[in-house]
Amino acid sequence: MKRLALSFLLVLGLGLCGLAGLMAVSGGPGLALSGQAAPRATGAGAPDAPRGPDPAAVEAAWRGWMDRHGVTASAIALGRDGAVIHAAGQARAPDLPYPVASLSKAITALCLNEILAETGRGWDTTLGDIADTLSQVRVTPPPWSHHITLAQLVTHTSGMAPDLTQGEMVSRLHGSLGLHRRIAWQALQRDALRGTPGTYVYSNTNYAMLGTVAEALSGQDYATACRQRITAPAGADGAVIEGAMGSMSSYAGWEISATDYARIALHWFAPDRPWVADPDGLPHHDGYGLGAVTGGRGQARTVTHNGRLCSPATEDHNIGALFLALGDGAVFTANWQGCLPPAAYDDLLRVIRAAMR
Repeated sequence: MKRLALSFLLVLGLGLCGLAGLMAVSGGPGLALSGQAAPRATGAGAPDAPRGPDPAAVEAAWRGWMDRHGVTASAIALGRDGAVIHAAGQARAPDLPYPVASLSKAITALCLNEILAETGRGWDTTLGDIADTLSQVRVTPPPWSHHITLAQLVTHTSGMAPDLTQGEMVSRLHGSLGLHRRIAWQALQRDALRGTPGTYVYSNTNYAMLGTVAEALSGQDYATACRQRITAPAGADGAVIEGAMGSMSSYAGWEISATDYARIALHWFAPDRPWVADPDGLPHHDGYGLGAVTGGRGQARTVTHNGRLCSPATEDHNIGALFLALGDGAVFTANWQGCLPPAAYDDLLRVIRAAMR
C-alpha cells in the first residue's frame, strides 16, 4: 500500500458534537477481560456468519453517502455477534490497512486498561504516583504535573492545552516511532498546560501521554504492548503501526483495514463489556471514555469515534475513518480518502444507524 509522506497535516478526532459538562470520573482497578478472537472474513463481502443487519441496506446507505459528499475511495465492514458478515470497497479493498487516525485512541485506552489491571493500578493513578517509572522512559513529570490522573488524560480533561500535535510540530518530528514520548514531554511543560483540569479540551497530547504511560508500566514499546493485548486477541492480524503514520502511534498512528477494525469493535465493544454495559464504572466525561463516545442504553446503546486527518498541501494526505458499535452487537466501520467536515460524519452515522435497525 502506498504510504503517506506527511509534509503538513492536521489530526483531529471527532466524537459526538457538544461534549460539555463534567460527569463523574472514577478510578479503581483496570478491568482485564479476554476472549476468543473474532472470526476472520475470507474476503471482500465474504460473510463469517449469516446473522446481522441487512448488508444490502447498509451498503446502499454508504454508497449514497459517498455520492452526497464526493467520496470516491472508501471501504466498509459490517459485523454482528462477533462475526464480520459483510465487507465492500470502492477504489480500495476492505481487507487492506489504511490510516484510521483518531480511531487509534480506543486501542490505546483499552491497552492501558489491560496494563493497569495487570499492574494492580487504577485510572485514579496520578503522574506523580508513577513519576519514577516514567523516568525510565525519559519522560519525567515535573512537580506541577503530578496531580494529573490517568482518568483525566483518557477523557481529555487533564488541562493539556493547546494540542501540540497540530500543524508545524508534526511536520518537523514525524518519522520516529517514539514521537509520542517527545510530545508527552513537551506537553508536561508549564506553557503546554494552559487548560483547566476537569474541563474537556480534545487534544492528541493526552493520548501521547497515555502511550508513554503504557510503555513505562508494561516495559514494552507501544506497538508491541497494544498489539499483544488488543489487536491480536481481536483477530485483527493485519493492523500495522509503522512509518510516517506510525510516528503518531498512540493518538493517530494505526493503519487498519475496515474488516480488522470491525473485529476490534466486535471484540472490545461487545454489549457485555463493562465499559459498554456500565460506562459509569470507568472514566468518562459526558460520554467520552476509553477512546470512544458512548450514549444510550440497552440495545439502543451506541459507541463511536471518528478519525480525521487533513492537509492543505495535497489531497493524498487527507483521510477519514469511523466506527459504530450498537447495543445489539452490530458494528459498522469505514475508512475513506478525503478531508470531510464534521457534518459529513454526522450524516454517515445517521444513515448507517437507520440502515442497521
